[in-house]
Amino acid sequence: MTTMNMTRPAQATARPHARNHDAMTLGTQLTPRTVAAWEARLGIERQRMSRPDRFIGSAGVAEWNADIEVTSHDPEQFRAVRYSRELSMMGTFCALHSAVRMERTAESIKANPSELLLVTVTSMRGKSVVRQAGQEHAYGAGDLLFVSTSTQFQLTTAAVSDPSGLVIPLSLLGKHRFVAEQPRRPINSRTPLSRAAAGFVRRFAADTAASDFPAPAGDTELAAIDLVTAALAELASDDRYVLQDDSLFNHQAALDLIARSHRDPDFTPDSIAAELHLSRRQLYRLFENTENSLATRIADSRIETAREMLIANPWLPIGNISAASGFRSVATFRNRFKARHGVGPVEYRQRIMS
Repeated sequence: MTTMNMTRPAQATARPHARNHDAMTLGTQLTPRTVAAWEARLGIERQRMSRPDRFIGSAGVAEWNADIEVTSHDPEQFRAVRYSRELSMMGTFCALHSAVRMERTAESIKANPSELLLVTVTSMRGKSVVRQAGQEHAYGAGDLLFVSTSTQFQLTTAAVSDPSGLVIPLSLLGKHRFVAEQPRRPINSRTPLSRAAAGFVRRFAADTAASDFPAPAGDTELAAIDLVTAALAELASDDRYVLQDDSLFNHQAALDLIARSHRDPDFTPDSIAAELHLSRRQLYRLFENTENSLATRIADSRIETAREMLIANPWLPIGNISAASGFRSVATFRNRFKARHGVGPVEYRQRIMS
């Protein structure tokens, strides 16, 4: 069994039907606007996005997952879109689907053994519940959810949901595997570490599953698994597994977001706080002892992007470069560029080309 059985359709022969984009009608819950908004939240440039799988009606319900039983209140109205990718050690996915129930029963576990940890986080608000060992746990946007396919569970969403996540073999969790397989308290949502991990899981899943970026190196996958393991360990009651929060991760995650999103003119420090599930105070404390503020770092990234575009595209109008770099106006771009490099962008380009 590969690590990606959890994110592959049950029937590969049905894939042409699931990928029929032109004939697809999304229905009332998953409208084209909903799908477009979801893809925008993934933060991948349109030209870098890969082609998603689409699932429609009762056939889509049957194709949705090979290892989990899926049911829908109205199967003919079921709609889903999913990006997925198999890496060297684990799988990643980003999905958008209408209300559905997913479960692993004793019968399905016996018939189709699977030893995977599903690590998911959603960004949409809505009533979602996971049931295990006679207990119910409600979870919402930003909550980090751990579910093992080796134990019985039932996961129900009452509205459209957009889970993103990782599919990790339990064998890679080492001594923390027992925490993943305990049928209790599968949600980690109130610690700085879990919030940072949730933001990372969403970003990592989007970059690897929804884009054509090269697959990350094995060391990167191991680092991701280590972070998930640390967040998972916080669920353990044994003091040996209580880990300290590492603010260095939040700091680096913020810098990564700036590098990835500074070209968006609406991107601000508040955007970083929302993505990492931090308050403004928590975010600014991460940078209080550094030389540059977050706003300055964003502006500097935009200036550097513009400088590179000036060199690489000598005939591209200044206004186009300004907009592509994340500036709202050419005047602001000129002023900030001159403050940084001593000359305006036009004169800078002339010097480089001469």
